[in-house]
Amino acid sequence: MLLSRSRAAALRRCADLLAKGWQSGLPGEAVPGWPVAAAACQVGSAASSTPAARHAFATAAGGIPADQLPLAEGSLLRDDTEDALQGAAEDLPPERGELAAAAALSGQRFVLTDAVAQLPMGQALRQEAAVQGRTWVFETGKLARLAAGSCVVRVADTTVLAAATCQPPPWSRRDAQQLQFEVEYREKLYAVGRIPSTYNKREGVVKEHEMLAARRIHRALRPLFPKGFALDAAVFASVLSADGSADPDVLAICAASAALQCSPLPWAGPVGAARAALLPGGELVVSPSVAQQEAATLNVLVACTADRITMVEAEGDQIPEADFLRALRAAVEAAQQLAEPQRQLAEQTGRQTQQVQLAGSDPGAVKKVVDLVAAPIEAILRNSSLTKSSRALALQQAKDDVLERLRATGAFRTEYARVPGSGCVAPSDLDHGFTAVLGGTLRWLALEEGWRCDGRGPIDLRPVHCEADAIPVVHGSALFSRGETQSLCTVTVGRRGEQQKSESLLGGESSKRLFVNYSFPAFAIAETNIGGVRREMGHSELAERALLPVLPDEGAFPFSLRLNADTLASSGSSSMAAVCGGSLALADAGVPLKALVAGVSVGLMTDSSWSGAARELPPSPVAAPAQAAPVGRYELLTDLLGMEDQLGDMDLKVAGTRRGITACQLDVKLAGGVPLHIVEEAFAAAARGRAKLLGVMEAALPKERSASAPTFGSVQIPESMIGRVIGKEGCELKAMEQEYDARVDVDDSGLVSIFAPTQEDYKGAAAKVLDLSGESVKEGQVYRGTVARVLDFGAQVTLEPSGARGWLHISEVSPQRLRSIDDALKVGQQVEVLCLGRDAKGQVKVSRKAVLAREAAQAGAKRSLAHGGGVDADK
Repeated sequence: MLLSRSRAAALRRCADLLAKGWQSGLPGEAVPGWPVAAAACQVGSAASSTPAARHAFATAAGGIPADQLPLAEGSLLRDDTEDALQGAAEDLPPERGELAAAAALSGQRFVLTDAVAQLPMGQALRQEAAVQGRTWVFETGKLARLAAGSCVVRVADTTVLAAATCQPPPWSRRDAQQLQFEVEYREKLYAVGRIPSTYNKREGVVKEHEMLAARRIHRALRPLFPKGFALDAAVFASVLSADGSADPDVLAICAASAALQCSPLPWAGPVGAARAALLPGGELVVSPSVAQQEAATLNVLVACTADRITMVEAEGDQIPEADFLRALRAAVEAAQQLAEPQRQLAEQTGRQTQQVQLAGSDPGAVKKVVDLVAAPIEAILRNSSLTKSSRALALQQAKDDVLERLRATGAFRTEYARVPGSGCVAPSDLDHGFTAVLGGTLRWLALEEGWRCDGRGPIDLRPVHCEADAIPVVHGSALFSRGETQSLCTVTVGRRGEQQKSESLLGGESSKRLFVNYSFPAFAIAETNIGGVRREMGHSELAERALLPVLPDEGAFPFSLRLNADTLASSGSSSMAAVCGGSLALADAGVPLKALVAGVSVGLMTDSSWSGAARELPPSPVAAPAQAAPVGRYELLTDLLGMEDQLGDMDLKVAGTRRGITACQLDVKLAGGVPLHIVEEAFAAAARGRAKLLGVMEAALPKERSASAPTFGSVQIPESMIGRVIGKEGCELKAMEQEYDARVDVDDSGLVSIFAPTQEDYKGAAAKVLDLSGESVKEGQVYRGTVARVLDFGAQVTLEPSGARGWLHISEVSPQRLRSIDDALKVGQQVEVLCLGRDAKGQVKVSRKAVLAREAAQAGAKRSLAHGGGVDADK
């Protein structure tokens, strides 16, 4: 135990002396014996005996090898260090020693103090900004002080806290191919003074709307991380309070941006966010309230830097492109005003960004990889006859061939055997170089020749095939294929009570009538991995927003709708295929849509391709303004392929009808964001592609529906008959739905809506409703019935064959006056009655006396004829 403590103290002391010696810049010659010191520090610690730990120690203090540390011979610093290695040094204060040790072992210079660290407890750095007549407050340093960066944003009484963290992974990330950045967004009901309605009274797993909000934050921030950033980073956003006057989603994006801006992460922010809404009267409102958002015909959420857009999310009620772009510009203008206060807050912290090594190929190896793979990659991309699978196989074969050539020449090395700058190629060098050449060639062909790897031009759509009623039994189905992307959509119509219920922070308990379940199984891209729940939820919500505006009003179609969109094959734009197929499936199910909805994606290719080489980002002030590289030549591509989406700079998904836009989503990959004028051009390209798709989809639907097609309609009954149609505890409705496999909904006005899988079932259900309500009973007609109930003043008669109930008053039982109704009628007795019409309450009135009188008149006429008197026509 003493030995362990002594070595721990020695390590802390040694690391502190290393950091002090390097920071003070003491001159000195190479000191032999430092490798021995490194080995001594490894003894007694299993973790430090790993190659990664030895490498970390050997490159301590700014990356200088251990045998070249600048310690002077015979200096006091060296004496203290030798004492530390022998375990005889005095202990340092734990926090200072541990922080210094961490700084030395991470290879970064650790800054012990800054403006945030010097703040007294309970105080914060603060910036305010007035935007759209409201005061925005940004604070840092008071809450979540141990995070790399944190910020509290407050507007009125709505408050959101965001914290950013970053830590190096436990292994080398030279081979990192994508950004390791996560976002978590949480809403807890204490923020509005409510207790959860769940059994355990605690918020459980992440709700759907929280996951979608996290995706929006992620998409808004992601384009501003440098290419090759390989550290694990995360942002956590929590709503602390909400009063309904401000949108927590917007505040969360701004708080997350400010938290990253105040952190030492190399992030090229800040980002501002704003929401704009178009009200039914045509009024454009920026920063709408929750009530205004619910009533709006267009709702646009934008995130942008001072000059670039990083994220757009919108939903509208068939809004023309001109009105949409007007709202988009207003939201961008408001969001840009929130960037400067974040930069000023970061400037107050006095922090600098970390020195970061970005992932990529060794500069000496990338040129060799480029020379070997450029020609075969271009040949493959020019071959338009290749499918997605064959193209992927050809690219993999080209990569394998290059690997064999490198091995044959002795230029290939494993990761641990590589020598930087030697020109030897490691697996990560080959991966990065191959990806860089593939992306650069794809861009060059699009910009120089307008060539796409499947042979299309920039504005061309892939071949489209639509098939309605593709699956039997289900209420509605459609198979939509665009190129190699295939989506099978099915619709199930349910009762009003089967709507999906949810509980949100500001909306309370709510329900939605249309819920889309988008799925993306691994076999759709010929893989075996299973996952991607967040992505599936995001695409489901996008399809819901796209299709909801064309559904009939709930009063006219009071049923819930479940749409399953199963991606069977994917070669790009599977979410827009789900929108197109879902629209056709709803129409096939007999839902009276206002219009068909089509969706198309538009991509962007610029000349800002990545070289594939690794590089190092030097430290810089966190408040230094980020300058995005100017966008030179660019090309917009309609109907993206999967490869174009993965290696391109933008993916704009737009869904709508011939009248206008119903939903859109912008996903940006271009470093720094996309300029507004390019986004506006992309919307025009999407409108042209959408019009072509709608023509194909409309032609796929049959002009006349077959007898086996699902049918929807309604029947009006008197309000007084509602209870009779429903029955005791809903028995009549349940029996009707079971008999005809129908969905029946009765509202308070007496309108009965019926959905049935076939026309025959619909007619049977409608006739049953008319029978139960008595609407099928016609005045002046004679019906046979059974006495169901006898009262002192009359009797209830069940009429055949409809089963409708008629009221037989005692005065209509017999032509003679009755002392008691029991003298003429008994329960179960068969009688014939004449329908007299309805009373003021809508109840059917019948008469037995009229039938008996008619029978008596007919009998008298027969007797007259029998006696030869004939019939007097005048009588």
